[in-house]
Amino acid sequence: MPNSSRPAPPSNTTQPIEGAIINELYYTGQGDPRHKCVAIGYHRNEPVVYKFDTVDLPQGTRTTVTFNEQSVVAFFDWALATHLGSVIKGAEREPMTSLVMPGSTETFVHPPTLPDVASRSHFVRTSARMFSSGRDGEEKFEWRRIGDKHPYGYELFSLDPESRIARYDPTPRELPRIGRAYALLEYGFHEDNLIRDALLALCLNRWIDWRGM
Repeated sequence: MPNSSRPAPPSNTTQPIEGAIINELYYTGQGDPRHKCVAIGYHRNEPVVYKFDTVDLPQGTRTTVTFNEQSVVAFFDWALATHLGSVIKGAEREPMTSLVMPGSTETFVHPPTLPDVASRSHFVRTSARMFSSGRDGEEKFEWRRIGDKHPYGYELFSLDPESRIARYDPTPRELPRIGRAYALLEYGFHEDNLIRDALLALCLNRWIDWRGM
């Protein structure tokens, strides 16, 4: 578990995330999104840790996602060891594809200036994948990949209305008591089911992009 003294925030923070309190999770491990992946930090100013571990079982390959060393929050059951299969959350089983549904394909880089208003140079292609979560489980959210090479960064958007609520920054850093972290997730929301679903969807986004699927 994290020490109660928080690491200093990174100095390269760019645009603000909407939300009164910024929660932080630092990613440690070898960079594999689904195995020996640890996200450790603070949620609502309380220390938390999420772990992703994958094993090969007689019936197939399974990733177990745990919270604070005790609670199992989800399973991924993979198809043919590496392909998307199903996700289990509590008593519910659904396709992994529900966490990476097709999203938007372009994001606005900066406002166009006349006479270039129609120029597509103001847009950048991005991989965006959508999932549903939130208080009623029906709100739409979207992870958007940023950067043009691995490891990618990602930003999480709430879609109605559109606002950026999280950022995954793959910049390595050394931290007291934690050691080397290869990424930082900052987010400005507090719903437990949303952070669970956002972490599951982020894992799949990273896996898909890492494997070139």
